[in-house]
Amino acid sequence: MGKKENINNNVNLKDEDVAAETIVGHSVKIEGDLVSEGDIKVDGWVTGKVKTSQNLFIGPTAKIEADIEAGTATIAGTVIGNSKIKGLLVILQTGQVTGDIECKDLAIEEGAYFSGTCKMAERTQEKKLTKPIPDEE
Repeated sequence: MGKKENINNNVNLKDEDVAAETIVGHSVKIEGDLVSEGDIKVDGWVTGKVKTSQNLFIGPTAKIEADIEAGTATIAGTVIGNSKIKGLLVILQTGQVTGDIECKDLAIEEGAYFSGTCKMAERTQEKKLTKPIPDEE
């Protein structure tokens, strides 16, 4: 069996790299709630709500007019709605997000579009990044 890519560890996923339990093809239109306990890949059009406790991949041809909730998410298409992501949210270069974001970690590639507010989970003391102090000479 081939190795499954982990969205948490790869910001530069290609569309064909994503293996998912639920796939919404580019010619599919869903009006209503799309709920799964497994990975979801969307290349089509969804209005309503998209929810998974696992990984969500929104392909470059996808248009989502819905609030989304996921364990992690990678967005290469268009999302109009609020996003609540427990872990990492990645907006790829082709991604367009209009709406408020709540997530633990965020990565936005150059060229991506984001309009809204972002609230990130506060880091615990041991996870806070520290800046090196420049040497004074």
